[in-house]
Amino acid sequence: MPKQAEGIIQVVAHRKYVRVSPRKARRVAQTIKGKLALQALNMLLLMPQKPARYYAKLLKQAIGNAVNDYQLNEEKLVVVNALADNGPMLKRFRPRARGRVYMVRKRMAHLTVIISPKEEE
Repeated sequence: MPKQAEGIIQVVAHRKYVRVSPRKARRVAQTIKGKLALQALNMLLLMPQKPARYYAKLLKQAIGNAVNDYQLNEEKLVVVNALADNGPMLKRFRPRARGRVYMVRKRMAHLTVIISPKEEE
């Protein structure tokens, strides 16, 4: 769904309930923010981190939407923002000493990528 900001179209792609920690996903998101979309995609494909795979799929989706739906040039697309918001937590319990219990939080994230065409100087 495009967002209109000062006359510049922004293409947004979401992926929800991803089984990856939001904190780890934010580290990957910081590396692609502000880069050209194709350059960021190449970086993500070479990263060993698990969130990089999800961001790569999401970025491909956003680029495809921009090219097919809005006839934008894919060489001029820039990653404006990449977000990782907290999702729900799966709570599991592990036994501990003296009959106690330890809660394990399996976190989820909602990932978002926003791209837009590069402004001409």
